[in-house]
Amino acid sequence: MKGVIMNKKITALICTAAMLLVSGCSEQNGLNDSPVQTESSADSVDSVSKAETSDKPDNETIIDSLNNGIIIDEVSGNVYKNERNANPISPSIFCADPTAVEYNGRLYVYGTNDQQQSEEGTKNDYAHIKSLVVFSTDDMVNWIYHGRIEVDKIAPWITNSWAPSIASRVEEDGLTHFYLYFSNGGGGVGVITSTDPVGPWSDPLGEPLVYQNMPGLENCPAPFDPGVCIDENGTGWLTFGGGNAADGGVVHTNVPKVARLGADMLSFDSEFVSIDAPYFLEASELNYIDGTYYYTYCNDWQNRSKWDRKDIPEPPTCSMAYMTTKTPLDANSWEYKGAYFYNSGQNANGESGMRWGNNHTHFCEFQGTNYIVHHTLLLEELTGGTAGYRSIMVDYLPMNAADGEIPITAATRQGVSQIKLLDPYAENSGAVMFTSADIGYTDGNDPAAKSKANGAWTYVRGADFGYGASAFTADVKGKGRIEVRLDSISGKAVSFIEFDNADYAKVRSTEFSKFDGRNHNIYLVFSGADIELRSWQFTKGNEELRPEENISDTEIKYETLILTGQAVNPGPSPSAYVEMTGDGEYSVKSTSFEKESELLNFGFINVDPDAKYKVLVKSVGLETENGIVEVPVNAELDPTSGSANGLANGWMGAEIGSVIYGTKECGIVAAKTTVDWIGYRFALIKNGEEVPFTSITYNLEISGLILD
Repeated sequence: MKGVIMNKKITALICTAAMLLVSGCSEQNGLNDSPVQTESSADSVDSVSKAETSDKPDNETIIDSLNNGIIIDEVSGNVYKNERNANPISPSIFCADPTAVEYNGRLYVYGTNDQQQSEEGTKNDYAHIKSLVVFSTDDMVNWIYHGRIEVDKIAPWITNSWAPSIASRVEEDGLTHFYLYFSNGGGGVGVITSTDPVGPWSDPLGEPLVYQNMPGLENCPAPFDPGVCIDENGTGWLTFGGGNAADGGVVHTNVPKVARLGADMLSFDSEFVSIDAPYFLEASELNYIDGTYYYTYCNDWQNRSKWDRKDIPEPPTCSMAYMTTKTPLDANSWEYKGAYFYNSGQNANGESGMRWGNNHTHFCEFQGTNYIVHHTLLLEELTGGTAGYRSIMVDYLPMNAADGEIPITAATRQGVSQIKLLDPYAENSGAVMFTSADIGYTDGNDPAAKSKANGAWTYVRGADFGYGASAFTADVKGKGRIEVRLDSISGKAVSFIEFDNADYAKVRSTEFSKFDGRNHNIYLVFSGADIELRSWQFTKGNEELRPEENISDTEIKYETLILTGQAVNPGPSPSAYVEMTGDGEYSVKSTSFEKESELLNFGFINVDPDAKYKVLVKSVGLETENGIVEVPVNAELDPTSGSANGLANGWMGAEIGSVIYGTKECGIVAAKTTVDWIGYRFALIKNGEEVPFTSITYNLEISGLILD
């Protein structure tokens, strides 16, 4: 299998940007998110099988694919997580505050259900979140969405359910029991239990485990954000806490707490002990690794002028830090080790191009590799939102195996690599995917994928077709067509099924177009809305095992370019992220900002002394209430330079009212600013009037790109 090849139109859509096809200053009504035309047609498959009925052990019947000649001539361009990056783990579900547990060869990740809040259409104040979400994977890139844990129905006494932490243990009944702790809003901790990682769940206490002002709990204004672990002796431990009991500007608040859990994991078997976590804010988590307890937390936003250590540098603003001990109940034994994870808006080179925000992390080892599960605002950035909905990510944890030290690292869009190939001959959940476009889910545990529009699709990375394929079977509900395309969303279908089922039924097509190679990425393309896909699988071809291919063959090489601008409140500063797969034109939209924001510079690109490409900014498109206004720029930027790598900024000495880009009739001018530390802001003028704008689309030409 060779990497996914996309035409330029699809590339622009996947960058969540509009390709502005006019020169000079112009206005368009919104972004160009029209569906992409493809070459698919009803005769893309050599032939469709005649009906075949197969007697299964449970007397399940497989029915023939219909052949009504349905044509899928468009595919959705509403894809926000592209096929190149493993982060975030979900292309469509907002979620945060992750925790994880391994069970039967799969990693299960649980999180705060920001999606529930987003359904209210409000800013994310977390008030409506009363459920948790569950995902799982066995290859670290293709994730199954297992649906919601409706905590308010399981435990009706709750206020909210945030920030879960999970542990599991084999009990006397021989079953693995899962203990899922969660924040009851900001006022305490609850716990629900199950003998299956996706439920059903029960409420063994009928009340919170931790609550405000409970006996023995002092100096902990917000006893939430639990972190649980079980040590080698089978003993459970819980940390929690949030807020600042002292006035602002205090480094050592001693707010977070640790306690030993009782044998039942539902009570306490010790006093609450304070942890002196410098610059503590929230996001307690606890891990037990090789005999050492690791406590992690999110630092606060205050400046670091009062830092009182000379042996360890002060932690970066709102970064994640860790502490260790061998004896958790000895307050003096906790050793501060420093920051290990930058804020999402920062990395070792400075600005990361992602939005700043609080974080919440969890360490996990899976199949011999250490990972850090965390959250950012990346998915919301990609969708153009500004309401504060978060998304779960996975990156590598560079822990030193010799001494357990953790050097500081940062969030990435690329994420982690696939560790095993997907088995296409097994029955796979319809909800398994790397990314998707216009796909939702049915309700309940282990939901089905459900199309929301014509041309919706799901994408699965890295399947091992060692024996080719002779049939495709899917458990579907609805009316329409699902096409199987390999490696390119715009390619011809190698197989398809057509169906008209009021209830779920397994539908099979038993012939394939021939295809070469062994490792392939899979696109499943839906002809219309309201098609439900519960599961799918391929049947092996009647041939010998094909030559083995490297798992990395399904990944796509690219070079990263980040443009970072600056705006003042309200709203975040603009940043745009470009993934260059070759020479050509690229159009990429920045993160959104409020229309009242003052834009102080248009953006610098990240400096790379070894860059092997040139960047020409042909124009910028400014998003207004009436569409995108394009202004010519024609500026050549040097990615190897620290001084020639930026567009116009408010320090450049222009006179107020002078034209920076474009013309006086339609262009960008230097305007007065309320900011006293800079000369001017940038205003968009059209027909003599200033027009507010809320994002920047950079229209670029890349040349000389060499990919290693």
